[in-house]
Amino acid sequence: MKNTSVDLRNLIWTRGAGSVCSDGAFLKATSDDYSLYYKMSGYNSAQGVYGHEAINELVAYRAAKELGVPAPPTTLTKALVSIDNSEFETHIAVSESFKTARDSRMSFDDFYKSVRREGETALSVALRYGWEQRVSQMFLYDFLIINRDRHGANLEVLETDGEKRLSPLFDNGLSFACSCASDVELEVFDIMADRQVNNFIGTRSLHSNLKSVTTPIKVKELREEARSRLFDGLDGIISKLHQDVIWRILWERYNYAKKICDMQPGDD
Repeated sequence: MKNTSVDLRNLIWTRGAGSVCSDGAFLKATSDDYSLYYKMSGYNSAQGVYGHEAINELVAYRAAKELGVPAPPTTLTKALVSIDNSEFETHIAVSESFKTARDSRMSFDDFYKSVRREGETALSVALRYGWEQRVSQMFLYDFLIINRDRHGANLEVLETDGEKRLSPLFDNGLSFACSCASDVELEVFDIMADRQVNNFIGTRSLHSNLKSVTTPIKVKELREEARSRLFDGLDGIISKLHQDVIWRILWERYNYAKKICDMQPGDD
């Protein structure tokens, strides 16, 4: 990561619609051509910028890359931003747009409402459109990173020339140990707990969603040497303890998932 700050004071920040977070948290912005999406950690007018969700976005992308799960390429940059007529220096997650000029896009929430049949669940709609493998990958991935926020706008349906497909998995910052604001909280964080989540497809239980998968999940094997790649450049940005906890989350939950799911090698 660069030590010098990038001047992003020109960006206009808005609150992420549909977030389970309190009002004012997780401000987002886009480049003028919508090719880049910027996301910071928590913010309110009293405390300024706080938390580490922007860092989680980067680590979650790197984890997706290790597993071969589609997610928009994401980097982390130190930036000077302007919010509410005040300036802040903070780390910003920068993600590339996954939409091409030929694509139309729709939130899965809106897609579901437009195509559902009587009594049909969101999961049933996804399966009817042939997206079982992508949903299975999503259930596994969200279980591994403890993603709390896969609401109906944090997954999209893209359409190109009449062909519909699920988007890559984006907005992954509310994950890992995002509830921990201190070393004391990190030290007692329960790695395997089944926390209530804001899922649109499936249930509000990450454990239940994972256990519902009955077909092989195509993912790359997570290896111990992935740890150095996950945290490359993050020394001094998050603590060694924080890195240890994130790695334990991924590693222990991955080894648990291997026991209850049929994971087959994905593309290298």
